[in-house]
Amino acid sequence: MFTPTLIGSALADGQDLHLLSLATPDTTPRADARALIRQALHEALLNLLAADPESVVLISAPGQPVRLAPPWADIGLSISHEPGLSLAVINLAGPVGVDLLRVATIASGSGAVARDYLGPDAASALSRLPDEQLQRAFAQAWTRLEARLKCLALELREWSPALEARLTGCRVTDLAMTEGWVGAVAIPGEGFSAAPTRVGAG
Repeated sequence: MFTPTLIGSALADGQDLHLLSLATPDTTPRADARALIRQALHEALLNLLAADPESVVLISAPGQPVRLAPPWADIGLSISHEPGLSLAVINLAGPVGVDLLRVATIASGSGAVARDYLGPDAASALSRLPDEQLQRAFAQAWTRLEARLKCLALELREWSPALEARLTGCRVTDLAMTEGWVGAVAIPGEGFSAAPTRVGAG
């Protein structure tokens, strides 16, 4: 039985978020990693909902986020994969988004990507950082963006003032990850603060 970590009501003003982390070998094919975290997610949902296995059905389609079939369709789910680690978050109260990155995978020359997707303010702030801080700061900004996009059920797109206005409708916080990893989780609403939740890679 996979038991999720309770992020806690302090994170979401009374909404209980539940986090699962699953370490995988770096060589695990993405399809296999998806199957493993979905199995863990299904088992966690059975435990949280005290439901029969037949009533908890995960729906997944290419290019679409995983979701639950009725009668649990209002429960929010989000999954993120990187070689070596997968995360899933359950929000019993509605939409949620989660994202993670391994810092070492951030390539040099990320300034153009920051300008295109993170916006001028974020790109300017990143450009002023010394090289030894840039990878991690970019990864944090990127996971925050992706978590909010997932929370809003939006695909990745280039930055625009209209998109930024929509993203402000999400509250996002960093997850306290094992060294070398960054992650973020987002829910609907305005900004919030909470103690980070420790996530291990093994």
